[in-house]
Amino acid sequence: MPSVIDEKTTGFRHPDPVTDQALEWVLRLEAGEVERAALDTWLAEGADRGAALARVRALYDCPALTVATAQAASAGTRPGTVRSPVASASMLRRAAPLALAASIAAAIIVPLLGSDWLLRLQADHRTGAGEITTIDLPDGSRMQMNSQTAVMLDFENGRRAVRLLDGEAYFDVVHDVTRPFTVTGGFGTVRVTGTAFNVARGEGEDLVHLDTGRVMLVPDGTASEPLALTPGQTAAISNTAIALLPDGAAEYRLAWRDGWIELSAVPLRTALDEIGRHVDISIVTLPGAVLDTPVSGSFRIAEARAAIDSVVTAAGATIERLPGGILFIH
Repeated sequence: MPSVIDEKTTGFRHPDPVTDQALEWVLRLEAGEVERAALDTWLAEGADRGAALARVRALYDCPALTVATAQAASAGTRPGTVRSPVASASMLRRAAPLALAASIAAAIIVPLLGSDWLLRLQADHRTGAGEITTIDLPDGSRMQMNSQTAVMLDFENGRRAVRLLDGEAYFDVVHDVTRPFTVTGGFGTVRVTGTAFNVARGEGEDLVHLDTGRVMLVPDGTASEPLALTPGQTAAISNTAIALLPDGAAEYRLAWRDGWIELSAVPLRTALDEIGRHVDISIVTLPGAVLDTPVSGSFRIAEARAAIDSVVTAAGATIERLPGGILFIH
């Protein structure tokens, strides 16, 4: 089968020939260059070919690939060329099969280009994959940021406020009863005058763990009353309620501060989210019962890539390594 992917353009050929061929067939299908009889003949040559085609097709249909395709196509435009800022996914896929191939082979998939751009615009401090850093705040408090975290600060006119835009951070706050210190996540605000606590922002809730002192949790837009935490307690703030979580898991919730990932009987999907924040690769999963399989383990953040292999193997799942360092797990 003649290749539609120029190796000199993409710089990549997949080590599995069947996956590599499946990618070419998907690109040809999108470009309208496939004779159905030829595809049927290829599929009939091996039982693994239909599965490979389905896997690549599922990845190809991932909305984030539209972003990667646009980036790759834009990079190949001659200087001085005027480009439209808006293009539909179908237009990109019809017009730029080579750009898509390059994006699969080389681009890092991101959820939304717009949201990442907004974080860059808003954030005063950001960390990358595997980067953990400590920031001295203007009032003397200290903030330790986990991997892939973004924060915005407001210390003007006596205020002591931090907005957690993404990720997770630990705060050791200087006591000042006249100036409350606040950390606002996606679903509520932590209000203190002096204490140490951890806040993690998630898609559906904020998790707050109190290490020392006392904090007050103030929910946004819910009927729940503010809730005070005592040391060792953890609470989840969602858009409907504040709920206390079981005690006794401080070593797991704060392990990242010492360079560790601690997992205790968490679903594989949760483990992949936690480990994935520490590696600069893309992890793609399809819905399936295997993602609910509980896994446990203790891993160094510096060895996060190996940790992915460990939890996937423990759950009985499979890793397909696709072009561009993309891990396809099912």
